[in-house]
Amino acid sequence: MHIFISGATGRNGRIALDNALSRNHTVTVLTRNPSSLPSNPNLTIIQGSPSSQQDVQTALSTPSPPSSILITLNQRRTSDNPFAPLSKDSPPNLLASTTSVLLAAIAATPFAHPPKIIVNSIFGARESWKNLSWAFRAVLDHSTMKFAVKDHNNTDILIRESGVQFVFARAPRLTEGPAAKVKVWPDNGQGCGWNVTLSRESLGAWLITAAESNEWDGKSPVLTN
Repeated sequence: MHIFISGATGRNGRIALDNALSRNHTVTVLTRNPSSLPSNPNLTIIQGSPSSQQDVQTALSTPSPPSSILITLNQRRTSDNPFAPLSKDSPPNLLASTTSVLLAAIAATPFAHPPKIIVNSIFGARESWKNLSWAFRAVLDHSTMKFAVKDHNNTDILIRESGVQFVFARAPRLTEGPAAKVKVWPDNGQGCGWNVTLSRESLGAWLITAAESNEWDGKSPVLTN
């Protein structure tokens, strides 16, 4: 399988990239800084920006159109503190704006079969919001993370309305632990508990499994360990 990853230099994207390569998939990534990624015969690195439709079209056609597209882009704050401000180069609509560019690039690229988009989303997006605990809702409502929730909601709508096949992986609070068994919950997160976590390693592996399988196509499950 050939996969295009947008956001491969981030923490989650790099783990997903490593998982894809370890499973012998070919991968194309688009990055502003190619030197930040390793050399691999199955990896094609395109220098550019996800905000440039021309750069994205180049990535989508080099060396060939992908079967799956993985979005692991996310807003960056100046620290992991949820109240820290967004980085200067991280606009509040980063995901939605780059997704609009991606969808336009897909429409302009000849695909034998339309690709599937797998998105590294968050627990709290759209219908899963109501099953977050009041404490987490309060933090998301009153911290810089409110921009991320809005951005993920808008991205979700854009992709659904485009008609492309999709999977949204709604991840809760992420940890740095090893990969472990992933529990897959309904799109609204009903029953998963109030203080759930997921390791980044588990998420990265699951994203590639979602690309390989059609089990979760058209779904937006909440994922936990």
